[in-house]
Amino acid sequence: MSVFTGYGRKNEIDFGDYVKIEMLRYGVPNEFYIHKVVGSLESNTWVDVPVKWPEEEKIHNKMEKVLNVICCGVDETNVYRVRESDCTKIGVD
Repeated sequence: MSVFTGYGRKNEIDFGDYVKIEMLRYGVPNEFYIHKVVGSLESNTWVDVPVKWPEEEKIHNKMEKVLNVICCGVDETNVYRVRESDCTKIGVD
């Protein structure tokens, strides 16, 4: 049984997808915010998860697939990078 994931795509996260990312909250449990993916690339610079505010990209000593994301409904003008492995892809109804 196969699942259609788009034309030529196989479950990877890319432009136009929505993901959940853990956001740090002080004194209470962390929350997961929905973000829209506006690009993907390989880089050694990304924001560590859970994301603290303001987001601060850090240089790491290895390359990984990262996503450029925008936090939906909060500040939709700020684009920052997170590792794809720190994101959970979600479907939109």
